[in-house]
Amino acid sequence: EYMGTSLVMWQLRCGVQQYAWGKRGASSKVAQFASELSGPISADAPYAELWMGTHPTCPSVLAHSGQSLSAAIAVDPVRVLGGDVTARFGGDLPFLFKTLSVAAALSIQAHPDAERAARLHAERPDVYRDGNHKPEVAIALSPVRAL
Repeated sequence: EYMGTSLVMWQLRCGVQQYAWGKRGASSKVAQFASELSGPISADAPYAELWMGTHPTCPSVLAHSGQSLSAAIAVDPVRVLGGDVTARFGGDLPFLFKTLSVAAALSIQAHPDAERAARLHAERPDVYRDGNHKPEVAIALSPVRAL
């Protein structure tokens, strides 16, 4: 219990994006984290990103049931996310947490602001699958050389 509210915590099975720039096999932190719940690591496969969230491209699921994180939140979003977050973001997780394991240089990406992201998603949901803007922060879990 925290501040008078019972906490909700689930173990997740998170999706992995196997982009070419990811570290291969067991040298990848993404592969190491994913293998805890998803099985053996392929030595030749790139493991670039571990996605923890509700993004439709690579959604997380509850490890004990296989239910999507989105569906689990939808049962009682106020209990899971809190009233303020639910009111502001409509009962969806307002972020996508990613762990990256980078073996090669990445291209620079430009993301739209919140207003433009919502508009682009409404106009072309097949291309802009997520209506959220994408502020980013990077925290190195192991030595990394950037820029």
